[in-house]
Amino acid sequence: MQIIYGKESTRINLTPATKELSWSSSRGQIAQNCDIQVLNAPPIESAGFLMLFSGDLLKESQQFFHGPIVRFERDDKSGDTSATAYELSWYLQKNETSRIKLNGDAGKELERLIRATGINFSCPAFGFEVKDRLASQSFASLFTTLTEQAYDKTGKRYFVQHERDKLTVLPEGGNSVVPMFAASLLESSSTGESIEEVYTVVTAERYKDDRVAASVTKENANLIKQIGRMKKVIDAGEEKGLDALASKQLANLSKIPKTRPITVKHEDNQAARLRAGWLIKILEKDNVTITDWIVTSCNARWKGGQYTMDLQLERRG
Repeated sequence: MQIIYGKESTRINLTPATKELSWSSSRGQIAQNCDIQVLNAPPIESAGFLMLFSGDLLKESQQFFHGPIVRFERDDKSGDTSATAYELSWYLQKNETSRIKLNGDAGKELERLIRATGINFSCPAFGFEVKDRLASQSFASLFTTLTEQAYDKTGKRYFVQHERDKLTVLPEGGNSVVPMFAASLLESSSTGESIEEVYTVVTAERYKDDRVAASVTKENANLIKQIGRMKKVIDAGEEKGLDALASKQLANLSKIPKTRPITVKHEDNQAARLRAGWLIKILEKDNVTITDWIVTSCNARWKGGQYTMDLQLERRG
């Protein structure tokens, strides 16, 4: 691990003086945040950049965090400093759009608008059209609005993968490197279920002039008897196939997900990049069964060459 502070042309290696280092991400959060405590720290400035490398070399392929320090406190007696940094996409919530017109696939429109700000941003097509004029809002809010619509209409969730100053939107589970952990080596693990985001009734509506022009409702009668009536209303926008949309989303939303909080310790530099939205695999205790899980939150720490990660996992099936 190498921990580097940079401001303009200045580069300072904070690794030897770092007392504590942690970083975290969660579903729906665009930028990871990183907290660091440095003993007798050199001068640190706001908007100076914190850079984390999983290996001993300062290679871009090994960098897994890159972003500005947004706040810090320096102890007047000891000189020790505590600081918090966010990934580069933090700037998406600090800049707002003017009133904007959307006309095209939601994902490609999101890409067009954010790329126009000068950020290296790529996004896949979301598979549904938007034709709307939106009020002024932060680019982060726009990302959240359109990805929530994508989940409502397609059942897919998305996250932002950071590679230095390049931001790429990926569907959950779209990571190219898939870590696998052995259940027998986990520090802790428990399994359960959650119905917090489960719905047993889905209504798809299409509007015209602020009035409902068409509506279709689908129900899972058996599940209503088991866990109760929980209704989700989807604005279909330009979508014409309301029956298919309601049926598809009911199938997605009525699946009760398995949950699994785990704590894992490892020294895998590739897995240091792990964040919310990633797919991971677990080799179960029978050493035969391999299960797939989506990370919904990750709280990671580094000390003495070892990563400790508290992960919240989810799988539907």
